[in-house]
Amino acid sequence: MRLQPILGLTLLSLALPFLYGAGEPAVSVDKNNNRGEYNLNEAIVDKMDGTIMVQRASSPKPFALETGSTVEKGDVLTVYEKSWVILKDHKGDRIGLDSGTSVTFDEFYIQGPDRQARLVLQKGVLLLKVSGCGSRQSFFEVNSGAVVTSINDSQCTLGYDGKKDALRIQYFWGKLTVIDKDNEQKIKDEYTEHNWEGAKMVKEEEAPVDELDRVNFNRFFNADPRLEAPDNNLLLRGNY
Repeated sequence: MRLQPILGLTLLSLALPFLYGAGEPAVSVDKNNNRGEYNLNEAIVDKMDGTIMVQRASSPKPFALETGSTVEKGDVLTVYEKSWVILKDHKGDRIGLDSGTSVTFDEFYIQGPDRQARLVLQKGVLLLKVSGCGSRQSFFEVNSGAVVTSINDSQCTLGYDGKKDALRIQYFWGKLTVIDKDNEQKIKDEYTEHNWEGAKMVKEEEAPVDELDRVNFNRFFNADPRLEAPDNNLLLRGNY
């Protein structure tokens, strides 16, 4: 008869770590083995260089990001010249902001199989490595003026000039859909470049992504110095 209480206590002790750990934040370890915690509905600064300011709705004054800092829904990020930052979330997404970029995290929700992320790009360059998500309620999209770019299990770069309402997308691979004033464009040809002006796709011969841009895309996420681009390559020089 005494076996039943002992068995019950054993099962309870095994279950407790799962019960108490279900709502705990994840733990990240950076290259210096510093441990930081961040909640499900946040992205953490993985790598950065220079000055990146954040305006948070709950904070009266902007503050500077540091490695291990978190970004949440409603935050407005401004990347100063000669600066950059790479954010990561629990789905494995990597969100890169290059020099001169301003972006708002309009929506950022991650729970279970769902991921709902909406970034509003006012100006500058986003470099994205976005993982797939099978839930029908999930989305990862970037608003650039009146153009919406829907991204799923994809790698791409978006450069937006808000003053000219000009968008340039360098598509590497994956699932990428762009919704403009006229159409819904499914981008399928890998390593190609596409342009929009005034929320309308520029009808021109499809151009391949320059090899230097492909190399610098990977160097950016490796935090390696990027190779010097020619003067006519505006995207990787952070001129948006």
